[in-house]
Amino acid sequence: METIKTASFEYLISLAKEKPEGGYRFVLDGAEYDIQDVLEISAIATKHGYIVIY
Repeated sequence: METIKTASFEYLISLAKEKPEGGYRFVLDGAEYDIQDVLEISAIATKHGYIVIY
């Protein structure tokens, strides 16, 4: 049976840490991403199999 993963958008945004040089470092399931805008988080979470709740 497959596990269904859900996360609120607010929680996912809280995982993004602002970098001094600009942008954000976002870590999800042990994978690190350097992003410019927190709106990129939804697409990343979807690729990891999450259903994002807004």
